[in-house]
Amino acid sequence: MNPRRSPIRTSHRRPTRSRSACSLTLRAGVAATSFALFGVLAACSSSTEVTGDTTATSTSTSVASTTTVAASTTTSTVAPSTVPATTEAPATTAVPTTAPAPEGCAVDFAPTDDAVGVEVVNGDWNGDGDADSALSWGEPIGSGIDWYVRMQNSGGVNSVVALGDLGVGFAAVVGPVDVDFSLGAPPGSNRDELLAIVGSNAAGFNLGVFGTDGDGCAFQFDGGGGDAYVIPIHGAAATMSGLMCDGGMGSQFIVRLEASTTDGAAWDVRYIRVERSDGNTLVDGTILNDVLPDGDPQLELFSKASCGGTDLVGGDSDF
Repeated sequence: MNPRRSPIRTSHRRPTRSRSACSLTLRAGVAATSFALFGVLAACSSSTEVTGDTTATSTSTSVASTTTVAASTTTSTVAPSTVPATTEAPATTAVPTTAPAPEGCAVDFAPTDDAVGVEVVNGDWNGDGDADSALSWGEPIGSGIDWYVRMQNSGGVNSVVALGDLGVGFAAVVGPVDVDFSLGAPPGSNRDELLAIVGSNAAGFNLGVFGTDGDGCAFQFDGGGGDAYVIPIHGAAATMSGLMCDGGMGSQFIVRLEASTTDGAAWDVRYIRVERSDGNTLVDGTILNDVLPDGDPQLELFSKASCGGTDLVGGDSDF
């Protein structure tokens, strides 16, 4: 059995734009570009810029997802995202020159020889402009597997977030995202965040978002109530959920996508901007609603996670 693989790769079709006080101009913009919507999200958002160090409060954070995805009943082909592509460096391990973890940082350790499902991705977790890396892996324990995410700052600190036993699911780092990039922010404050699978089942995947604080300590973002902020990615007969990256007006952020249908002919869709409310917390921000006809190419976005023209989960990804 390969513990990093989920039993499903489903998808459907995806959405368009919404109608609220901020979003009535979307329809015309969609004809010109499929992502005109998210410039509107940037304009409407009340996003709070986070400056200074964040705080990782746990030395070994066990995160159990409180969000589950409904069982999938159909499959279809997912079209590739049309977001402008970005150039990514090959995934590598971090430069071995590292400083001791500062006091209060998560415990650091590397995978053992028995580790399973090891994945590696690159990003700039500390905002210094150098390529950092992140690992995920599982350690067989008795009849289960404990899963871990390790964020590795090149020439700096490495630290681990423990996810615990995910049951039938698994963990896997999938790539960097940016939840709060701001043009003109102080040097070092625009840091990449890490997107990782933190659970899976027959319906799809649950994604978690990870970051590092000013000391380089890794943490998983919560949703404001103590539980982890989890983003479901799935496609079923009548519901879908996904994620995409976007930006505008000097900002970059991520957007949750939701779609549902009651008659199979029209899909009610929602674009939900994810906002950082404080150092370690993400919340749902501006929401745009729309209706898309079944078969609309925009629906291709709604059962996968994509960023910068790359499918991270679903679509053409490995997951």
